[in-house]
Amino acid sequence: MALRVRLVTLLALLGLAPVGYYLLGTGRTVVALSLVSILVIFGSLFLMTGDADAHPA
Repeated sequence: MALRVRLVTLLALLGLAPVGYYLLGTGRTVVALSLVSILVIFGSLFLMTGDADAHPA
């Protein structure tokens, strides 16, 4: 089950493809910021869906 959740999280990286294509076409800074935004979303989802620590805080 946890592997499926992680796989869905990795699908967030598919958002990089159209943004990267548009960035190559225009070269605008705003598009580069969109890439950073997608990476932040992916990182957040990846951490949230990760395995829980064995030791409680």
